[in-house]
Amino acid sequence: MRASLVRWATSSLAVLLLLFNVRRFIFTLVALGRRRRPVRHSSFGLPPSILVLVPCRNESATLPGLIDALARVDYLRDRLRVALIDDGSSDDTRAIMQRAARSSSSWNTVALDATLGKAQALNEALARIPFGEIVVVYDADHRPEPGSLRRLVLAFDDPTVAGASGRTKPSHPTASLAAYYSAVENLVHQTITLRAKDRFDLAPALLGSNCAYRRSLLEQAGGFPGGALLGDSDLTLTFARLGYRLRFVADAVAWQQAPQTVESYVRQHVRWARGFNDVARKHVVATLADRRLALRLRIELAMFSAGYLDRLALLGVIGTAWITRGGRQVGFSGPILAAALVMPLVEVIAALWLERAPRSMWVRLPVMPVLFGLDVLIAARALVEAVLGRPRVWTRTTRIGETGNLRR
Repeated sequence: MRASLVRWATSSLAVLLLLFNVRRFIFTLVALGRRRRPVRHSSFGLPPSILVLVPCRNESATLPGLIDALARVDYLRDRLRVALIDDGSSDDTRAIMQRAARSSSSWNTVALDATLGKAQALNEALARIPFGEIVVVYDADHRPEPGSLRRLVLAFDDPTVAGASGRTKPSHPTASLAAYYSAVENLVHQTITLRAKDRFDLAPALLGSNCAYRRSLLEQAGGFPGGALLGDSDLTLTFARLGYRLRFVADAVAWQQAPQTVESYVRQHVRWARGFNDVARKHVVATLADRRLALRLRIELAMFSAGYLDRLALLGVIGTAWITRGGRQVGFSGPILAAALVMPLVEVIAALWLERAPRSMWVRLPVMPVLFGLDVLIAARALVEAVLGRPRVWTRTTRIGETGNLRR
């Protein structure tokens, strides 16, 4: 009985691991290909009106840099408004916002006396400010390049597009091991996964910052989902299930600070993993059963919403291999396990090559297996916390240093 159970568990986990790594392989091949599906501008009409929302709580150290970046954005001024949202800050955030708002009639401050959380703060700003066909969100630590906003909203020339994410590049990627792994993870996700999903029209994920939404469809979807640890992923599934398209605009670039300490990285990724657990519970079954969607889209959305399930499957296959100590029960899972350990490194090498990454990024490749192991353990910790019913807590990512250039 025990041997049969181990064989069944091993086979199931191995098949799951195989699916994720076939997906990785296909996305890597597509990302390396030359065929592109660019975002093109139509030849008629004014550019859409844009409302930029900046939700903040205790961001006095990072907000001035974003304000300076937004002041340099290349867009028609009468078609652009900026709303700085103070979500119950206890530092000088509100005063900084008020000074910025006094400098321009197109800038507003939305002051909230109590902390509502990012999603509810954004919804409150939408309710107060009716301006804007397109809503763009930036977190305080982002620094959009001058032309990024103009490029990002080109995606909405297609009326079926509900949301679009720009490219987020991490600053100071080699400042620490945590920053390096976070930067590489970011690079793989956007250079490989999102690029391939955009080419396949498979609903590339909304990223939560440097991200744009068609206001009418955002309101149709119920606004930003409150109480979600991964509201952007929740909206990705919601829009796709409503039949709308999503885009990834690689040349709409904003810079962002990466987590600089292992502790900060762990907190951030436990939060993300718990968030994916919530998204999976809400969407996986309904998505797979929705025959209005193409089968390939249903499968991809289910795999996306499963979040870090590939790490858990990897850990499970390793665990069953250890239990049987190389016995026949493991069988065909050996080659699959080997491929699962190699394929992430192949993705990293492809992403670094596509990015023309500096030598400082390449020479740190030997630490990747150790950091990937930490990533796997984080997924396991998040699962244990979810099973035990521990509170879902949002924690702020610690930031060190100023936003700079990837090649520094």
